[in-house]
Amino acid sequence: MAQLKIPFTSRTVPLAILLLCLLSFGLLIPFLGLYWDDWPAIMTIRLFGVNEFWDFYRSERPFSAWTFIVTAPLLGTRPVVWHIFTLMVRWLTILGMWSTLRGLWRKHIREVTWMAFLFAIYPAFSQQPVAVAFSQHWICYALYFLSIAAMINAIRRPRWFWPLTLLAVFASTLEMLTMEYFIGLELLRPAILWFLLAERTTSNRRKLLSTLLHWSPYLIALISVIIWRLKFTTSLAEDPNQPTMIYALISQPFSTLSRLFQLSAQDLINNLIGSWYATMEPSQFNQVDRARLFTLLVGFLAAGLTIIFLRRLEPVQDQVTSQDKGWMRQALVIGLLAALLGPLPVWLTDRQALYGLYGSRFALAAMFGLSILVVLFLEWLTPRRLPKIILIGVLIGSSVGFHLRTATSYYRSTLEQNNFYWQLYWRAPHIQPRTAILSNDELFIYVGRISTSMALNLVYPLSSESPNLDYWFLELEQDVNQKAIPNFLQGKPLEETFRHYTFTGSSLETLAIYYTDPVGRCLWVLSSEDVENPILPTRLRSILPVSNLSRIEPTPLYANYPPVEFFGPEPEHTWCYYYQKADLARQFKDWLRVMSLWEQAQANGYLPNNPHEMLPFIEAEAHTGKWTAAFERTSTAFALDPEYGPRLCQLWNQIVANDTLPEEFLTRLDKIKIEMNCSVAK
Repeated sequence: MAQLKIPFTSRTVPLAILLLCLLSFGLLIPFLGLYWDDWPAIMTIRLFGVNEFWDFYRSERPFSAWTFIVTAPLLGTRPVVWHIFTLMVRWLTILGMWSTLRGLWRKHIREVTWMAFLFAIYPAFSQQPVAVAFSQHWICYALYFLSIAAMINAIRRPRWFWPLTLLAVFASTLEMLTMEYFIGLELLRPAILWFLLAERTTSNRRKLLSTLLHWSPYLIALISVIIWRLKFTTSLAEDPNQPTMIYALISQPFSTLSRLFQLSAQDLINNLIGSWYATMEPSQFNQVDRARLFTLLVGFLAAGLTIIFLRRLEPVQDQVTSQDKGWMRQALVIGLLAALLGPLPVWLTDRQALYGLYGSRFALAAMFGLSILVVLFLEWLTPRRLPKIILIGVLIGSSVGFHLRTATSYYRSTLEQNNFYWQLYWRAPHIQPRTAILSNDELFIYVGRISTSMALNLVYPLSSESPNLDYWFLELEQDVNQKAIPNFLQGKPLEETFRHYTFTGSSLETLAIYYTDPVGRCLWVLSSEDVENPILPTRLRSILPVSNLSRIEPTPLYANYPPVEFFGPEPEHTWCYYYQKADLARQFKDWLRVMSLWEQAQANGYLPNNPHEMLPFIEAEAHTGKWTAAFERTSTAFALDPEYGPRLCQLWNQIVANDTLPEEFLTRLDKIKIEMNCSVAK
């Protein structure tokens, strides 16, 4: 008996693409948080309301505000809701692309479906977890395909020409005014119109005139937006999206064209070839890492399901006739133009997708053309359908695994963020407004300095409703150069801005921290006493005299902070909880509280594994008369890291300066000082 094979019609393609999106981007949604430009947007929604977005975007993309004004009241501030929403908009964008190409090449639904599958998971863009920020991009991308699809249907359905044309022009104008990412793709319209109108006439003259006539409303909208954009940006010296290449073409045409060619060639090669290599990099195949093993298994599953589906897909029409033998030439033109014109607005700002942690967003517009080119390459490679489907399945499986590994990395960033902010809250239940947090380096991957500043203003209640924020994050390597340190130590005004948000403070009203990722090390809130800490970077130690612990208050202003929707529920009270609370009690000289926390930590099986986190307990034992225990703990700390001797010596000098050491312990103190070389301590 022959095996029953269930065919799939083109009506099942949207569901298949949705499943593919869920496998690639949806499995980890419940565990993902906020990253990069998510934080400013969420802070704005939470603290100031959606109308604030008009001021938020007025200096860069003023019409971008509408996307959040429409969506934020519906979606709120829960990250999981934004992740689901952005994935759904991405799915609608893919369906828009599929519908567009189906309208253009009606007799090649199978090949168009392959293009849509590749477009759904193309690995050149790897920032899907930045869901709040990139909701705007996918909304604009969806509007673009809505406009192109409406334009195609306006040509094919003359009765609906004007309503569909008005819809297409409106969607195009709205998309271009919102952000400039997809303006380059607007230049595809004359090519698409030319191919459509070629079905009506063979006269090149008539095709040209008809193409220009049908393109004219879109061209007017395009030119109007470009003129407005160029005029608008000339008044914004700080706009990061100024098309500097356009201005440079006038003064330095040859070097500018050379630079533009370099950017385009590098990005095209990277997007077309390099991005696929990243999905199959040998180092990713690690059987020891269970998370990576899981991504490999899901990738194999996606590849298998794709092959089965595409092999059994039965398009409505799939016969090449004498009228559509040139579709591959059309596809080559559309693919190349989209791959080259899509990123053009990015290249004109002298940036590219090849470099930078967030550079992959610049490949978004090119993904449309790149997906077409990959299918054309397979068509050239072999005329047989099964090998092409298998190769597509392999590409899709590898890309699904890549996106899952990327999402896993974002998830780990969320864990680090939640861990940090809860530790900060334990150590500093409230921080006085106008306080800057100083760190030697950025704290988390996929976040950045500005976004960390925005997140800090969500950890604690805001003192006012003005856009002058209470807290700011400074990275010493970027924000305080070596020459500025003397002024910083004397008391330098701090004035920071991001869009329309500002921060004003003083270098004398700052808190220095040290937070790195070694297993078992907690967040350290530092003071001038830590200048002898050998673990700290030199620049960080140099600014410790201005780290002002008096900015910390021992009790929170309100309950329900930090908000669990952003920072997760309060973590289990492991060692770092006891250390942070003990260090807070030590600051306020509550020695009995410190000792109580030590006993609780011991009772629960938690102990420090580095000298720095023993300091509060050594000092508390000394001040509560437990001298023997204090000396023993000092010896243990020194044995863990002999380089920490100078800091321990400094601690004991402070102890004996503030408390009288019984005579019977003087010899013991002298002995331990000799062991730690305190005589040569700075």
